[in-house]
Formats: sequence, structure tokens, C-alpha cells
Amino acid sequence: MIFCCNVLIEMAKSNQCSICQKPTGVMHCTGCDGYFCAKDFRGHREILFNEMEELVQERNKLQEKINTATKGNNSRNPLIEEINAWERITIEKVRQTAEQVRQQANQLMSSKSVKITSEFRGFSTELADLKETENYVEHDLTRLKQKIDQLNVDVTQLSQGTRIELNKEENERINWNRIIYVQEKPVEVERQQTPTRKQGTFVTSNLNEFSV
Repeated sequence: MIFCCNVLIEMAKSNQCSICQKPTGVMHCTGCDGYFCAKDFRGHREILFNEMEELVQERNKLQEKINTATKGNNSRNPLIEEINAWERITIEKVRQTAEQVRQQANQLMSSKSVKITSEFRGFSTELADLKETENYVEHDLTRLKQKIDQLNVDVTQLSQGTRIELNKEENERINWNRIIYVQEKPVEVERQQTPTRKQGTFVTSNLNEFSV
């Protein structure tokens, strides 16, 4: 008789409601392995339903992110924006470099032009003086002819830019595939494993509608 009473006491304790602690735990949840009275079991299920609803909402937010990330127009992608920025900066640097070299060429050609003009004026003055005074001989005419020939060569070279050498890195020598390229970074992603929730006793749920 004493043994039977102890068994009943143990059964009463094991069937206590996990919320109100009353010995009316007539509902058993296989998920948390707890007993509940009818009232508290409904509250327990309501908590689970709310958690499920939060998961559904998070899933819908994730769907929106996936749609945005995988849509055709990815011009606003940070990586694409970075590539576009590199392109703009590189083009601007090329433009600035070309302008600097252009100014250098103009300065060199200008100095050459000043020199040729000065030499031509000196040649013209000497030629006019010799013609007026008639104080010239054969070697003077030969020297003046050589001077005018040289001035012709200098003027031709100035107009064609052949006296100025342009040094540049040839395109075929530039490894364009290594100037800028993309590669996937080795990232280790740790996924938290969450235990699978078991279906509790007397569970009914309606998750058929997802706002995709």
C-alpha cells in the first residue's frame, strides 16, 4: 500500500504543469518533453507559433535580399561600383599624363621654334649685309647655302616632330589581365547548427501562405 502511494506521488510530480506547477499536466510536448495543463499548453503553443511566424518573416526578408542580389541590373553592386571607380580614376590619370606630356612636347617644340627663328634672323641679316656690300667670296656662298639647307631640315623636323622622341610603354607589353582582376576570397563560414524542433503533441499549424 505504501509502495502504491509512492508511485502515485511520483506520477503526480512528473505530470506537474511546467508553467503553473499544478498536478494537472494532461498535455505532453515531445519537443521540450514538458507537461502542461490545458490552459498553459495553449500558451506554450502560442509561443511556438510566434517563433514560427518570425522565421517566416525572416525567410521573406531573405527572399527580398536574394531577389535584389541576383537581379540582372547589378550596377549598384559594391564590387561593380569599385570597378567603375577604378575605371574613372585610371582614365583621369591617363588624361592627366597625356596632358603633361603634351605640354612637355609643346615646350620642346616652342624652344626649337625660338632657336630656328633666331638662327633664321641671323642668317637673313648676314645675307642682306653681304648682298649689300658685295663683300663675299665662294666659301661664303657655300657656307650660306649649307646654312639655309640646315634651316630647311630643322623646319621640316620641327613641323613633323621628328626631333622629339616619344617614350611610352607599348600596349602589347602591358599585362592588362594583371592590372585589375577579381578573385574569390577564401572565406571560412561557420554555420551554427540548430537542433531540429520535434513536432509536439496536439500540434496543428497552417503555414501554407508565404508572402514570396
